[in-house]
Amino acid sequence: MGIDPIQRLVVPRVLAAITVALMLNGFVAFVGIVGGYFFSVGLQGSSAGSYFAGFATLAQSSDLYVGALKAALFGLIAGVVASHKGLTAKGGPQGVGDAVNAAVVQAFLLLFSVNFLVTAVYTEIVPPRGR
Repeated sequence: MGIDPIQRLVVPRVLAAITVALMLNGFVAFVGIVGGYFFSVGLQGSSAGSYFAGFATLAQSSDLYVGALKAALFGLIAGVVASHKGLTAKGGPQGVGDAVNAAVVQAFLLLFSVNFLVTAVYTEIVPPRGR
């Protein structure tokens, strides 16, 4: 039919994976901060001021930026690997199942490696505060 599958199928899915990963990262960061506040203040009985002072001492804005960068990279990698495996699947339903399994394994290994590399570079560039 003359439709480019990369432009029509892959690009929207990869962009959607990046967007969802970034939104999920923001949600998890927010829930983590709010949950830490309620645990510290509500369950442990510390003051709100001490929680925010400790949070400001230990947390850096660059931590949030690197988290967003990692989320975007993870969405990109997962989207590209899944799209590649989906476009090259052969052998009917069995081949699709095999492609899904291969995509999950390859994406996990790539995500683990990228996470390690980005974290190693980040910890060399930005020294930890307050520890």
